[in-house]
Amino acid sequence: MSGHYTSNNSLLNDTFWVVLLSQRDLSGQVPINFVPQPAVSLTAACFGNNRYDGEAGCLCISNLLTVGYRRLIVDLYWSTELRQWLFCPVSIPSSSSGSSQPSVHQLGPYSYVLQGYFQATRDSTSAQFMYLILNLHAAANASAPDEPAPAPSGAELPSGSQLLGTVINDALETYIYSPHQLSQDRSNLNESWYHDTRDWLIPLSSYFVTNTDGNGIQSTQDGWPCGSYLETVLDKRLLLGWGSVDPQMKGYNFSGDSPYIFPAADVTSNVTVTPAPDGVGLQSGCFFEPHVTDVSRVNSSWAESASLTVNGNLTTGALGDASLMLQNFTSCGISPVVNETLSGKTADENVDQYRNLSVSSTWSWAIGEPQNISALANTQNLDNTNELFRCAVMDLTVSGHWRAGNCSDEYRAACRVNGSPYSWVLSSSKGSFFAAPNACPEHTTFDVPRTGLENTYLYRTAFSLLGDSNEQRVWVNFNSLDVQYCWVLGGPNATCGYIPDADDLQRRTILVPTIAAIVILIITALTLFVKCNANRRSSRRRKRVIEGWEYEGVPS
Repeated sequence: MSGHYTSNNSLLNDTFWVVLLSQRDLSGQVPINFVPQPAVSLTAACFGNNRYDGEAGCLCISNLLTVGYRRLIVDLYWSTELRQWLFCPVSIPSSSSGSSQPSVHQLGPYSYVLQGYFQATRDSTSAQFMYLILNLHAAANASAPDEPAPAPSGAELPSGSQLLGTVINDALETYIYSPHQLSQDRSNLNESWYHDTRDWLIPLSSYFVTNTDGNGIQSTQDGWPCGSYLETVLDKRLLLGWGSVDPQMKGYNFSGDSPYIFPAADVTSNVTVTPAPDGVGLQSGCFFEPHVTDVSRVNSSWAESASLTVNGNLTTGALGDASLMLQNFTSCGISPVVNETLSGKTADENVDQYRNLSVSSTWSWAIGEPQNISALANTQNLDNTNELFRCAVMDLTVSGHWRAGNCSDEYRAACRVNGSPYSWVLSSSKGSFFAAPNACPEHTTFDVPRTGLENTYLYRTAFSLLGDSNEQRVWVNFNSLDVQYCWVLGGPNATCGYIPDADDLQRRTILVPTIAAIVILIITALTLFVKCNANRRSSRRRKRVIEGWEYEGVPS
């Protein structure tokens, strides 16, 4: 089996596509360890029925990537008999398949699914940073598949080119952000994260501690780069990290993989959460703490939880308890882990429910937002309709999610205090979106939340001030005034960062059929032209022969 990525953009409607792009850009300057991402176990989502079909597995991973899962948790099993890494927990003898390479079970081909994904999504509107968290197991003997796997002896353990990091690096070296690169970046921020002076590429320093030496060189011990820097400056798209390790694999050569794979403690922080009795919010585990806004005390770095339990079908528009729980996770600064085979179907068989959970994990826009002006009733007679619904407002009636609002409406503005991620106030006066930058008080700035936890802090601040009033909306610094569907932060005069790709944002759904129609029109026109020209030349040739002219290249 030769693994390949199957791109299927039909899995994303235009609204969800814009939501994914919006959240990537909003969090682009936040260090990656503070940006929750929906996570999924491949064992549950792709191999939950103990079926290890290579093509189905590739399609499953492709579907999960397409619908927004950025953190893949992978269970890998070392087969001492085959000396291969397998997805299957049982070491299948090579004779059972008539081949010494039972590729449908092996890691290698699936690595090329990721390679294909990275190659297909390199443009500025598609590139996303992602994570592979690797759980190590020993494969059980085929003769005793239900018995615990035996511990490999020293000679039976992988070595050299068989080490897991080496195997993955051979396929994906270009895209991997390594521990060595992080160490190098941290040692001299002047030459790494701060070297490019474009604001949108610089990580927000309020999330980590920096030190400056006598020569003005800045460094950090705990900081991580932001997604914009990784994707744009370094062209890196992947981080590898260890997850759990079976006792049988404790003798594995972890130091041999240290150039490629981060220790588990560096990239995972498992959080146990307890839902509130009424299902609204989390009773324990949430990183939101009223009146506590210091990042060192609200440390959600690499937080994830597999406490999500899904019951029943998940249908679009009525996602129920599972949807609410996912929103609770991301709003609390935690990456939710989908660790179930939803309704008994893997993501290659039925991706809809996995997509619906991914939609539910979004922390910014409300369901169905940002709305499309062309879909709204009674707008055809309004003046300047292109300016309608192109500025974002936080709506307190939907737990602080956002809606596309009329930029000329008047609301209070969300104001960040001294650049702090979690400290917010509201402007004392109301005004249009265009007046919002000047409405914030001293030492504050009109701004927009960059993560779900930041959004929760703003929502709770706004609700405490306005919850009992008839004011239910607050301006946030996010708009699509420059190019429709291209949502940007930076005030009313901010420009779309995807030029010349900006037109693709607005014409995404009509570009292909339009080009096809143009091509058909051109071909038709050329065909008619060629026929007419041929007839004209044929007529001229006949006339020239009669008059005794010689025409070079025409047979006599």
